[in-house]
Amino acid sequence: MPLKISETGKILKTLNRLQSIEFNNILPVKLEVKEKISDIKYLIKLGNKEVETKSFIPLKKGKYFAIIKDIRGNIQISNLKKLSKLAILFEKIEPKDTNTKQEILNHLAHASNKEEFIFYMNVLLAFKQKIYHIFINAKKKALLQYKFHKNKLKFYAVFNNLGELEGEIFQETLNIYSPFKNTLQIINENSQIINLKVNTFLKEVTPLYEFNENLFNLKA
Repeated sequence: MPLKISETGKILKTLNRLQSIEFNNILPVKLEVKEKISDIKYLIKLGNKEVETKSFIPLKKGKYFAIIKDIRGNIQISNLKKLSKLAILFEKIEPKDTNTKQEILNHLAHASNKEEFIFYMNVLLAFKQKIYHIFINAKKKALLQYKFHKNKLKFYAVFNNLGELEGEIFQETLNIYSPFKNTLQIINENSQIINLKVNTFLKEVTPLYEFNENLFNLKA
């Protein structure tokens, strides 16, 4: 049998604590490619700052997780991974309980903006497919999407600095998947704080439930 969701939450909170400031120079961070200035110059947004940077790899407008290095005053960007629609909407949502269908319906009824309505509508549709969403902590530093599947619990999580992860939790084993070697390195180096055998794998990840911003295409 897989672990209970309460135990799963403890594991994900432990991973969330790895987002220590001492790792910030090697862990993925969020950025937005705002516009192309010239053939190799781009305007990007890091936090609240907009800066120009060079990239010999063509970049498209949008939000990404990426590895950022400051080399002699020049910003070097590598390993860009486009944020899922879930991760983008998640940035604009205040943390609320989504343990029951009624709670989700209440959030929909009192949605204060379009993004909040779309977010909780997707959460409701996922709920009907037995895919659940919880905020890892009150400060909204991470979001967990999970589903029970036979003898394991499958999850997808969004962290501010670890990036997007997929995972499988068994009774004695935790498998973690990430597209970032840096993230997996930090997890491996600190795996002793998780009371399970930890296996890590480098691969692209996707949400268990893909969010859709066009509600006309969603079926209740």
